[in-house]
Amino acid sequence: MKIRKRNLALGLGLGALGLGFYINRQCFYAKEKKITLYSPKIDSPIKITHITDFHSNVLSNLGEVIENIRQFDPDFIILTGDILDYGTDRKIDRSLFFLKHLSSLGIETFYITGNHEEIGPNLDYFLEELEKLGIKYLKNESVLVKDNKINLYGNTFYTRSFDKYKKYEDKLNIILSHYSKHVRDRENVDFDFVFSGHTHGGQVRFPILGALVSPGEGFFPSFDKGVYPYRNGIIYVDSGLGNTFLPLRFLNKIGYSNIEIKNGSVV
Repeated sequence: MKIRKRNLALGLGLGALGLGFYINRQCFYAKEKKITLYSPKIDSPIKITHITDFHSNVLSNLGEVIENIRQFDPDFIILTGDILDYGTDRKIDRSLFFLKHLSSLGIETFYITGNHEEIGPNLDYFLEELEKLGIKYLKNESVLVKDNKINLYGNTFYTRSFDKYKKYEDKLNIILSHYSKHVRDRENVDFDFVFSGHTHGGQVRFPILGALVSPGEGFFPSFDKGVYPYRNGIIYVDSGLGNTFLPLRFLNKIGYSNIEIKNGSVV
């Protein structure tokens, strides 16, 4: 009887250690996702690195992440909000540590704010530091990139506005919105691509069922992770490079997306 109890305790202990190791790998070792999208509006491929929802994380494989992006050699990098979890000194330092390594690549980088940055303190200081790193903050405004072939528009979370947004027929129109629903709710906003985050893919996912719940999308969510044809364009939702509330991920490893847009039909 004692031997059985000891074996049971040993088995439970090993199981707990294994689960802890698995969750640690899910939460702190970033996965590179290679995504291919299509548009008939381009002649030559466009490469974009998409990073979202970093939440002041600590990456155990930071060097690998930076090297993968270097080798992918994107035309530009997009940061779609919640890169900063909350504006404490410690969390600002964590986010800037990551962004300094990212900016060392010398690749043009664009940033929009998410809900966590906007509700926290010291956002002005954080934005000043981003400017020093050469990261461009898009505050409900557009910029033309890639030899003026791409119209890149970024909006804020709580004070979002599309007043300055214009779709060009002769350019690729990309909207950066931390939460894709902010674009989906605007019937008069047309686009080629929307890149978003916010949902974390639910953080915890299950086979077949997917995410049970995600921020803003509710239970058994749609638009929580992946590629979605919408109206005349495509919405891509990345599940994020960090965690919120608890470092908890299951079947949904933290990651970032290296995206190539090629010539072809949207779907």
